[in-house]
Amino acid sequence: MPPRVTVIWLNYNSSRFIGVVLRSLESVLSVDYPPDMLELVVVDNASTDGSFESVRGYLEAHRGGARVKVVRAGSNLGFTGGSNLGFAARDRDSRYVLLLNNDAVIYPDGLRALVDYLEEHPRVAAVQGVVLKLGTRLIDTAGDYVDEMLVSHPFGVEKAYPWILRHPVYVSYADGSCSLYRVEHVLKCVGERLFVGEFFAYGDDNVLGLELWGCGHPSVALEKAVAEHYRSATLGSKRTRRLLAEYYDARNGVALARVSNSRLRGVAPVYRLVKAGLLFLRYKDRLVLRTVADGLRLARLLEARGMVIDVHRAPVIPLTAKAVLGSFAPFARASLLRKYIDEWVARNYDGVLDAREEPATS
Repeated sequence: MPPRVTVIWLNYNSSRFIGVVLRSLESVLSVDYPPDMLELVVVDNASTDGSFESVRGYLEAHRGGARVKVVRAGSNLGFTGGSNLGFAARDRDSRYVLLLNNDAVIYPDGLRALVDYLEEHPRVAAVQGVVLKLGTRLIDTAGDYVDEMLVSHPFGVEKAYPWILRHPVYVSYADGSCSLYRVEHVLKCVGERLFVGEFFAYGDDNVLGLELWGCGHPSVALEKAVAEHYRSATLGSKRTRRLLAEYYDARNGVALARVSNSRLRGVAPVYRLVKAGLLFLRYKDRLVLRTVADGLRLARLLEARGMVIDVHRAPVIPLTAKAVLGSFAPFARASLLRKYIDEWVARNYDGVLDAREEPATS
């Protein structure tokens, strides 16, 4: 009998892409896995746009014999807090938890592929497959890495699947859009939570992945496509979404770098400060100018709790002096850095990143 799995599925003000949201729910309810060994925990982060009612109505009409829990938060706890609420509500007999974004659609055989890998590799804490852009054969992420400034980089973005992918690889962290975690290792390494609640958003799967690596348990990306992702955002209007995404990403990046032992931990705030200045020119909003100060304040809170991120146990992308200086340039293009990242991963694909020798059960 396959092990019990809890799917944590988070919703917040998703009415503008409700069609994708309902497809995501449908994919969970129709996944190829024994219904009595699968639990769906739906967490709503106090939505106000009617999407919660749409989700609840869909579940009432289509859940069938599925085991479903619906949890509604009293306020918007962000991706971190909402996911932690779902983790707390999981069936205590669940061996694994699957994080699935409400704009991601898992393939019928996707969950079983992820479960089978973790069943066969007991040291591994987290696994993802290739996630494609919704309705295409273009890669959304084939695995996620951080560099020495603790900036995150999905691998293989916009490449035509299957590209160079041919075996499992170690990654800095499994992408939270669709990733499976071993509950035993999560409890051992970080306790009764998935994420640091104060990060709110854009400081979740990367932090957890590094914490798991620091505890001796790797994250792996499979070469098999398991899901598709719309990659929407649920933080408000289009301009507000972009602004808040930039703010949380920068603030949390500063905090994460400061509590790490990366050799470039001191450079990260300067990098973020330069980027904040450029963002201010774009958005004309003083919020982005607070990113570094707020990030350092958050870092002090985490340091007071004794949080230390050991990046030396995880696959972290080394940055040359040229790459660091280039990233500071006002004209630096994301595509150039993406090219650098993809080339680094490709060079090491059959080397230090190769996970084919990961110890398996006998």
